[in-house]
Amino acid sequence: MSFLEAVKTYPKACMWSMIVSVVIIMDGYDTALLGSLFAFPAFQERFGYKVAGSDSYQVAAKWQTALGLASPLGNIIGIFINASVTERFGHKKSVLGTLVVLTGFLFVPFFSTSVEMLFVGELLCGLAWGVFTTLSPAYASEVTPVVLRGYLETWVVLCWGIGQFISYGVLDSLDGNTGQWAWRIPLAVQWIWPVLTIPFIIFAPESPWWLVRRGRLQEAEQSVRRLTSSRHADRVKQSVALMVETTNLERAMTEGASWWDCFRGTNLWRTEIGCITWMSQVFSGFAISGYAAYFYEQAGLPSADAYKMTVGQGGLHFLCTALSVLATARVGRRPMMLWGFVGMGTAMFIIGFLALGTQNAAMGYAQSAMYLVWFCLYEFTIGPVAYIIVGEISSTRLRSKSIALGRNAYNVASIFSTVVAPYTLNPTEGDWKGKTAFLAAGCCVVCAIWTYFRLPESKDRTYEELDLLFSKNLKAWEFKDASVDDENIELMTKRG
Repeated sequence: MSFLEAVKTYPKACMWSMIVSVVIIMDGYDTALLGSLFAFPAFQERFGYKVAGSDSYQVAAKWQTALGLASPLGNIIGIFINASVTERFGHKKSVLGTLVVLTGFLFVPFFSTSVEMLFVGELLCGLAWGVFTTLSPAYASEVTPVVLRGYLETWVVLCWGIGQFISYGVLDSLDGNTGQWAWRIPLAVQWIWPVLTIPFIIFAPESPWWLVRRGRLQEAEQSVRRLTSSRHADRVKQSVALMVETTNLERAMTEGASWWDCFRGTNLWRTEIGCITWMSQVFSGFAISGYAAYFYEQAGLPSADAYKMTVGQGGLHFLCTALSVLATARVGRRPMMLWGFVGMGTAMFIIGFLALGTQNAAMGYAQSAMYLVWFCLYEFTIGPVAYIIVGEISSTRLRSKSIALGRNAYNVASIFSTVVAPYTLNPTEGDWKGKTAFLAAGCCVVCAIWTYFRLPESKDRTYEELDLLFSKNLKAWEFKDASVDDENIELMTKRG
């Protein structure tokens, strides 16, 4: 199918995938919110201490670290819970149950009276966000056809950016407010999303792939009918038959669907790809990307200008992610990742060298502008492409578990970055400021090398084709030109 044919045939699949992915807005909102609150005067005064010899406040580095760790630690637990719960109860019941639980958890950070209570609240909410970050990509990859997979996975990333943009806008509107509502209102905004999404998700169809794995073929056919505009009974049955064939093929390749199977045979390579692809999102902006507003302040920008920069950053997220959809559909996953790391590494090296010079307002704005260049490259390449790769590279029977392992690898990397960041950026600790970019630049170099040797091209491949290609132990660069004919694979050599 072409893109237009797929949209005409599967308009409802696109709609339901986009609706379920909206829950990712909450994770993007909180991720940007907490890192930005560290530079928020009202938050610093409420949960920080007064810096000796000045009228300013700072949240202690140890509590910056602890609060930064709260959500990733909760994510790790929530992701493993989701991997088991989704396979048992399905995507629909899992997301609805999680939304209800999250609505209760949000009371804890909102009514926090101490930094310790805020930590507990963020930890509990992190459990729910961990479920969303793995459930949404899995659902999107299972309800849409091959040609639309990349577009709908990119929408997941765009939802994350929407959350960030709203967070930056809310904080910018409250900058200068010194009362308790200056930091309570941003936390209260999070109650909006469960109220908006639950009524829609109640009517969402279950993933037909999950129903096939549970042996509920008649319900799988009903689900396919709800996801497609086609009313041809034969076409619906053929779609389900292909799902059954793919599931049986994977059963023949693996003995079961346990966690251990993710590390057996060719699934080990697929697990490696999922884990490192998601970890690279953290390492490419190591110790800086999660603290954008704080980085702008430490570079020398006033608090008001720092938040205006983050609002502009949110707008760039929309633009670059939208452009990424067009590029990924034509170029593919592998080159987008490879050249993304090269470009981002170059930007980080420039930031680091600028930080070696005399620090003044002009130099601060130069570093901030270069960071925006890095951000644009990130949102154009590995930001959305990583979600596409993780959503399509794993086998269908192990998808929930593979995505869980990949996202938790991301969380482990995020925890490491979160621990390091305050002790490098904070003026009362390492005071590295822009020189921290050298760490990120080195990580980009390592990620580029890994991409060249270990990341295969998965563009335009069905799940059955990917199963067969991985079973032949091809080199990463051989996937693009491999021709699949039933169970025979022939490498087609390019001529000229």
